[in-house]
Amino acid sequence: MPEIKIGIPLHGKMAARAFHQPSFRECLTEGGFKPLYFLSPYYFQSIDFDPEQYFELQTDVYEDNFKKHFLIQQMRLLRRFVVVTETTDLRFRETIESKLFDATLLGMAGQMTYVSLLRRIPGMGKLLASLERLFFTTHAHDRQFKELNIQCVLTPGMGNFGFWNEGSFALEAQRMGLPAFAAITNYDNIVNMGYRGFDPACLAVWSRQMADEVIKLHGFPASKIEITGAVQYDRFMKSLPLSREEFLKSIHLDPQKKTVLFAGGVNINHYFDVYRVFVEQREKIWPEPFNFIVRPYPHIKLLGSPAWQVLEKLFTGSGAYISNPGSIDASGDRTEELRQDFTFNDEPDELNYLLRFSDLMVNYFSTIGLEAAICDLPVIHIGYDAFAFGQRYGVTTKFLQRQTHNRRKLRLAAARIAMTEDELLKHVSAYLENHDLDKEARYEYAVSECGDLDGQAGARLVNMIKSRI
Repeated sequence: MPEIKIGIPLHGKMAARAFHQPSFRECLTEGGFKPLYFLSPYYFQSIDFDPEQYFELQTDVYEDNFKKHFLIQQMRLLRRFVVVTETTDLRFRETIESKLFDATLLGMAGQMTYVSLLRRIPGMGKLLASLERLFFTTHAHDRQFKELNIQCVLTPGMGNFGFWNEGSFALEAQRMGLPAFAAITNYDNIVNMGYRGFDPACLAVWSRQMADEVIKLHGFPASKIEITGAVQYDRFMKSLPLSREEFLKSIHLDPQKKTVLFAGGVNINHYFDVYRVFVEQREKIWPEPFNFIVRPYPHIKLLGSPAWQVLEKLFTGSGAYISNPGSIDASGDRTEELRQDFTFNDEPDELNYLLRFSDLMVNYFSTIGLEAAICDLPVIHIGYDAFAFGQRYGVTTKFLQRQTHNRRKLRLAAARIAMTEDELLKHVSAYLENHDLDKEARYEYAVSECGDLDGQAGARLVNMIKSRI
């Protein structure tokens, strides 16, 4: 039986780490598929890929189309906010704040009024997506669909905010009569990324909770939804080749000591406060010496900052280990960071080890808190800002805590929230003394978000596509 060629656009980290990981590629091959990957220019031009299986995603065509037409810009702006949740309310205000001093007073007032009035009208998202499909078509990959004999496509997201390029790719496939399937790649996509840009032949979601949200918030039919689980987390279900002792020794840490992992965000002020508490005042944290690991957020806003260079020296000078997933060399080259998004072999990455072999993780309400719950790692979320002067509201802990997906009862029950430094010290001590605190809550939270944690999400996604072609 000939292989079924499936086109997969990869524009961001989450999609690359889900759909290019070895286990998913193996599932595709076993299911009779041959994946043809369409990569954003910053990926395609930075790494040497097999030219028969990897192609450049024509993001320039999509971006030029977007910049050329004022109407499509306004429709996408509105489409981001028509799914009304606490998170999109916050993002709308953040957008206003970011434009406040650049736009004219009249223009800003007009845009605020226009979005506020229209975003709550029933059916507005569906109307906007239909108009966009009708009047702003692209044909960037038509020739490749024909010449490569692509028979279906799989995209991350549904052409909503953050997935514009993948949505345009799917629409081009649909215009040529090809079925376009979609899979959600992050747990906040349904509540945070606005209304979809296309209707997939079938949508893969992680859990029943996510399926209910898609039906309620997007009006998507239940008959076109399948619960597959989270493909990118299949890797956490596999055994690790190194033991805890072997791994910690490999990064020059003492396996006899407790290990605390700090996974930060883009707000660099948080790193200075963590340095103050966990390094300068470490005797208050735990009476015995402990390993301290810093996992910086892989974003140029943080890692390209001169302040990060200072922090990195401070942490390493104190004996902390820096687990940097987004290293940038002296010339600004990001090739190594980009290569890490494409797992070419089946070896577990460093984060996999850290989440399974640390004793505790400190975080600021990010996705990695869910990954920790999957790996049964106790988590403390810091809910205060020691340094808030001059900070935009969008990077504060108050902003993070108000988002829809961060207010779920199971998420809050699965971790401890420190609203003061004293509470942080108390929670650290409690978890280091007893790793099993909140163990059942962590499991319940992980299952509520991800569905079955059996390592078979990739296989279920492939079966979904194959059954509906």
